[in-house]
Amino acid sequence: MNIYRLAVSSVLLLAVSTPVLAESDLAGFSAELFSTILYSAVGIVMAVVGFKVVDWLTPGNLAEEVTHKENRALAMLAGSMMLGVCIIIASVLTT
Repeated sequence: MNIYRLAVSSVLLLAVSTPVLAESDLAGFSAELFSTILYSAVGIVMAVVGFKVVDWLTPGNLAEEVTHKENRALAMLAGSMMLGVCIIIASVLTT
């Protein structure tokens, strides 16, 4: 029970001590929020394109093999390729 009191008190202390954003800070925040949403959309599109490239490189229909035939080996292949593509996309977008 004491851990909950400590957590609630620390959150309340943080909320009280956080300064209110000024008008110029809100403009910067909205610009950063827009760029985050834009980069997220670009990353998702690039990940889908990467999946389609992997699907094109493998014989047969990868999505059908994974969903209908429950091929776990191809699911692991697709997952690892998507993870690799997403790591590359994230490193490119953050630099």
